[in-house]
Amino acid sequence: MGMTSLAIAVSGLNAAQTGLQATGHNMANSETEGYTRQRSVQTDFFYSRTGENALGIFQKGLGTDIKGIVQLRDRFLDSAYRIENSRLGYYTAKAGAGNEIEAIIGETQSQNNFQSVILDLWNALNELSAHPEGMETRGNFISIAVSLVTKAADVYDRLFQYQHNLDEQIRVQVKEVNSLISRIDKLNREIARAEMSGDHANDYRDQRGVCLDKLSKILPIEYKENPDASVSVTSEGKTLLTGGYQNFIGLKYIAKEYSFVEPILSHRKDILPASTPMSEFEPLFLFNEPVNADYGNDNGSLKGLMISRGARPATYEGAAGLPPPNPADPTEVYRYNNDVYSLENCFIPRVMRDIDELVHGIATLINDNVAPADAAGVKDPAGPYDLNGAQSYTEVFRRKTMPRWNGSALIPETAGNYYTLYTTGNIEVNPALLQAGGGNLLALSPSGDRDDNRLILSLLGRWNGQLVDMNGERVSVNDGYNRLVAAVGAETAENLNFMNGQSVLTARTDEKRGLVMGVSLDEELKNMMVYQHAYGAAARVLNVIDSMLDRIINNMGA
Repeated sequence: MGMTSLAIAVSGLNAAQTGLQATGHNMANSETEGYTRQRSVQTDFFYSRTGENALGIFQKGLGTDIKGIVQLRDRFLDSAYRIENSRLGYYTAKAGAGNEIEAIIGETQSQNNFQSVILDLWNALNELSAHPEGMETRGNFISIAVSLVTKAADVYDRLFQYQHNLDEQIRVQVKEVNSLISRIDKLNREIARAEMSGDHANDYRDQRGVCLDKLSKILPIEYKENPDASVSVTSEGKTLLTGGYQNFIGLKYIAKEYSFVEPILSHRKDILPASTPMSEFEPLFLFNEPVNADYGNDNGSLKGLMISRGARPATYEGAAGLPPPNPADPTEVYRYNNDVYSLENCFIPRVMRDIDELVHGIATLINDNVAPADAAGVKDPAGPYDLNGAQSYTEVFRRKTMPRWNGSALIPETAGNYYTLYTTGNIEVNPALLQAGGGNLLALSPSGDRDDNRLILSLLGRWNGQLVDMNGERVSVNDGYNRLVAAVGAETAENLNFMNGQSVLTARTDEKRGLVMGVSLDEELKNMMVYQHAYGAAARVLNVIDSMLDRIINNMGA
């Protein structure tokens, strides 16, 4: 009887001590990232039967059993948080890109911004219409044409450089994903090793949870815990980690003309060339449909960066250098046959296209009037005259890579051939016009009369007519620019609204999760007092039993 009572007291002592250890561990880690509150689980030990009567069986408890130390964590809230966190990552990336694009094209701190240069060229044409023979007005027009080309190239180049900036961020995030997956794999092994030896691995599980939280912001992930306590991770149906095997996320160049990369599943750690056949890799993301809330695929900062950057830069024709789909040879165009990722759904390429559409519209409008070709593609015999009285056919905006004329024949723009296009980066103001007296070469008079301004008035009319193509609708130059700015502003505002909404939703979900898994120092202090009293009570019982046994043993011989 005495030994049984002693065992009961010892079990109470051990139970209280385990509770104190769990409480102390909670308090020590209250500020640790991702820490989950732990609790000692105690149950009744076995019962011994002492008798029975008509009312029932008499039993005596044999002490307290410690089932273990468990984490107070809600898997549903974990999953909900990581889903919302993934969407927050996507819209944070897109909102950041939108702010940068607005700064590039808006240039609020600059008086010589893109819109001002377009307006200046319009005003220069108006001055020419009043004084078509004036060398000063001609020189002013040529000077502003140079400013237009320079400013457009500057905006375009800055957008292109920002694409490279986003490309570098994509590379960094891919590296981070591989690091997190490797860390999760290592923690899987540590957890299995600890639990096989009979210990709990709660702290390792917390570290694994932090890795999953961070991973969810970069990628849309699905995960499950296996019977061996390991976690398997997939993303958009692609296995990243399972059974101790990690799928490495590599990189592949999208096109041989540019250094932009895309994430792929590959065993090779070098960047694969663009010509790599599909049998040697698997793309991480398949952009077969637009990425937005309607499709429910707007998740992960990596995808947000890729959608903001796009696959290539763009011209007024569309994605630069994009070959037409070739079903017989899909190695280069396997994912670009519907422009979902190459342009229409991508932020920077779409802005590039719209800016280039404006520049191309202005350049071709002026060139086609001062250096016209007829229906047969040769110099129009009814072309205008310059101040020297000659039909000089001198274009204002020249392609850097080729002249306008091959003898008397027009060298036309050819779809898909960048070098033939009057596009930003490939045009300059004709050097002949920049020489002394170059203004004389501007052919502005349809009749040869120096004061004849009919051609210039026609230019002004077409400027305000349906000149440029903006999303399938032909509009004036000014309307085209306003639509460009409005579209960028609207998309940026939409992304910011989504980001702010997701920030609130993610924070609320994390707050709910914190109510379950977070450590409350007040509550832990209360638990500590409870376990201290329980420990003291068990110790007093132990002392009483010890005194009784001591008296019995020492007085037996008296």
